[in-house]
Amino acid sequence: MSSLEQRVRLIEDRQALQDLFHGYLFAVDSLTDLDGMLSLFTEDVSFDLREIGLPCLKGHDGLRQFFADVFGYMSHHAHYGTNFTVRHLDADTASAWAYVIGSGVRDGVQVTLHVKYFLDYLRTPAGWKICRFSEAPILPMPDSLTQVHRSH
Repeated sequence: MSSLEQRVRLIEDRQALQDLFHGYLFAVDSLTDLDGMLSLFTEDVSFDLREIGLPCLKGHDGLRQFFADVFGYMSHHAHYGTNFTVRHLDADTASAWAYVIGSGVRDGVQVTLHVKYFLDYLRTPAGWKICRFSEAPILPMPDSLTQVHRSH
């Protein structure tokens, strides 16, 4: 592969990684696009929310069950991503992080979180997919988080 081809592939890969990150934000905010959201992840994804007091989910089945519940009880979601940074990128694996401000409403209770996402990616025959996702607080977690996710 020529130097120009390598540079173009690098740009395309970085854009694909960022598109997956944004795709997740849009899908989770839709409160309806569960299949679209799952298509962004490998079948065996690890989706770890323990640092914000929620469960660690495994695979599409774990995500489907969790988000079907969330989509059912949340009336609104809004996630804003910034500072997306690719930390590692080679031929078939990558990692990135980003800051996210996420808000939601359930039964009139509003929650706003300031977190950092950690994303690991794997190149698959279908293109890049997220294979590991975790998040950690940037600011202290509000009490309203346990109110809106009280069933988990």
